[in-house]
Parts: sequence; C-alpha cells; structure tokens
Amino acid sequence: MPDSPFVTTTTIPGGFRRQWSSSPTRVPQGRDTSFIRELLAPGGERLQRAACVFGRLEHLLALCEAGWLGSPRASVRSSLAQARERLCSLGAQFKQVAALHETHPGDIVVAAGTVQPTITTQPTQAIVWQWQERTETAYDFLLTENEASVLVRVHEAHLVAAPSLQGGDRITIVGFFDQEADASGQRSSPRGVPMRPVLRSTSSLPLLVLGTRP
Repeated sequence: MPDSPFVTTTTIPGGFRRQWSSSPTRVPQGRDTSFIRELLAPGGERLQRAACVFGRLEHLLALCEAGWLGSPRASVRSSLAQARERLCSLGAQFKQVAALHETHPGDIVVAAGTVQPTITTQPTQAIVWQWQERTETAYDFLLTENEASVLVRVHEAHLVAAPSLQGGDRITIVGFFDQEADASGQRSSPRGVPMRPVLRSTSSLPLLVLGTRP
C-alpha cells in the first residue's frame, strides 16, 4: 500500500519508523463492512473455510483495502466475484511454519505462529511494533511454531487490529515467501549457499500482520 503524502518513512537497523504530520493512518482505514458482508453472503464450504482462516471482520477489511482481494472492477458484481475467488485462494495458501521449506520464492503464504524478537539480548516480551502518538516503529521478527521459525521483514508491512506487537503474541501473516543468504541458514547441497526463509512485502502488495485487540 503506498505511503500517505503526510507520512515520512525512515529505514532504521532491522526495521522502519513512520512519522505522520497529523493523525496516523492505519489499515484498515474504513469501517464500512457492507462489501465484506456481501462477499461472504453466498456461503459455501470454500468461502467459509477461507473466512475462518482470517477469523475477524477487521482482518477481511484489511485484505480488501490493501489490495489482496483485487482492484475494483467495472461493476460491484464482478468485484465481488473476484474478491471471493481471491479470498478462497488465500485461504488455501495457509501453511504451517514447518512446511515453508516446501514453498518457492514468490509464492503467497498465509501462516500463523508466535512472535519472537530477533535480538536475543532483548527479553521475551520485547516490543517489536509500537505506536507512540504520531510515530510508528517496527522491527523484523521471527514467526515461530514449535521448533520451526521464519524471519518476517517488516518493510512496507502493516500491523492490523493490534495496538502493538511483542514477543509471545499470536498472529497470522499474509505475505510472500523469499530466501536470503545467511550463514545460519540451510544449504540445498554441500556446495550451496546457506539460505534462510523470510516473509516479506512486494512492490505491489504489502505484508499484513494480523493481530488481535486486547
């Protein structure tokens, strides 16, 4: 999602800082649920299963607003048809963190797990995403499940339905799978470069961190 003209984004080590000149813009911005309700109205197993993956109306609003359910079409009917198909497709992409090694770079991933800060010297409950008046600060973190983990890059990402994010929080990620060279990663062959899995945004769609309100 493109930045508002009233926000300045600064890259900081391992994350970003957004500074607004007025009230911060959060995703989703709108609260009109009529489109989402029409989207879910037909029911059916595929649509219900996909909706259950995301669980909250606010999460579905964010998917729609951020472009994950497609751009508006010439008619409401065609927009709804496109959004239903994309929602069902997203729901089918849900994977366990341990299964991400079967994923290819560029693939869409929906995965749930627990937040773990990447800086090992920080306490477990360290804040990795927070808002302070007009300033939003976020740091890369690990999404973990049992003993498996994947690095989440927060550049261009958005936190949804949570005022902050800290170690131990349960979340769902919607983003793109990628790999980065890293000495701590795994090799695909004895002579291969060690790689670690990451989840990130792309130039066309932002990674969404779907949290919950207290």
